Amino acid sequence: MVDNRFDPSTLTLRAGRPYVLQLENRGKEMHEFTAPDFLKAATVRDRRKLANGGTDIVVQPGKTARVLLIAPAQGHYALTCADHDWDGMVGTITVD
Repeated sequence: MVDNRFDPSTLTLRAGRPYVLQLENRGKEMHEFTAPDFLKAATVRDRRKLANGGTDIVVQPGKTARVLLIAPAQGHYALTCADHDWDGMVGTITVD
């Protein structure tokens, strides 16, 4: 995460496989990895790491968040930063 973009802006995962989602905020502002459909469908090891009812992951400036999960069913999932989507901080998650 960088002010105001995801780098990379697309993620490709394989359904049913375990992942460590490591989110680094290299920006000067707080950013959110907002992917409600993806996060609700994924098997997240520690759902307490999720914010706003399980719809996103908040990462403060200069910090890193790690979330262990199993990718959900195949599909395309929207990714935004809830605070900066208006400025183009959007992406996609594809699960094959």
